Amino acid sequence: MRTRLVAVGAMAGTLLLAACAGVQKDEEATTTTEAAGASLTITSPTAGTSVGGNVVSLDVEASGLEIVKADGDRSGNTGHYHVFIDKDPVAAGETIPREAGIVHSTDDPMILSGLPIGSHRLVVVFGDGTHARIGDASAETTVDVKGPSIDATAPATATVGQAVKVETKVDGFSLIKADGDRSAKTGHLHVFVDRAPTAAGQPIPLEAGIIHSAAPSIEVPGLAAGEHTLWVVAGDGTHVPFEPRVMDKVTVTVS
Repeated sequence: MRTRLVAVGAMAGTLLLAACAGVQKDEEATTTTEAAGASLTITSPTAGTSVGGNVVSLDVEASGLEIVKADGDRSGNTGHYHVFIDKDPVAAGETIPREAGIVHSTDDPMILSGLPIGSHRLVVVFGDGTHARIGDASAETTVDVKGPSIDATAPATATVGQAVKVETKVDGFSLIKADGDRSAKTGHLHVFVDRAPTAAGQPIPLEAGIIHSAAPSIEVPGLAAGEHTLWVVAGDGTHVPFEPRVMDKVTVTVS
């Protein structure tokens, strides 16, 4: 009888542990669908704001969680911003993809580049360290982009030794070689490789890490293994960036 009681007790303990594990698993799976007290507000731009060029500086105010880069944390206590451009955000708990039209960022303000001419809806939500959406907190605004504009694309991945081809489409100005024209009706492109674009009003230098081109298709050679950021910036006939800014950004991972 003693042996039977021990066996029954062991089985009950096993079932209890399994039940607890199941509860724990469910809790872990849903931790980032809620964030008590978390809130988001867009302070600038206000809805309907007109923007020259094709770059929007998006200012937000967040409360209720700490803004950090994606680090795997699923507690709901930390997270980062995700901007959905002209698309509805995913539901709470769902993974936010890395794709065109979705910006992942910890910056404030966030610089949104490459916007086409026209009206755009911008929705900001929180995502956790695994890029799963946290709760239902969101903020929304609209902007009217007046242009000119650049849309740049490149392969997401490349191999070492392979040149990366950046394809561009411009709207609102014509691509020509530098000829001194400062009207912003004509200009050429500059690819900044792993470096920040030149500040407004400052000439873009002719030096390593910056490619000047009047062609819509630009090859970037010699990228080492790793992740690379390529800024494509429109400049006038004197190699000065357009003002307001006209630029786009692509990221390429080389392996």
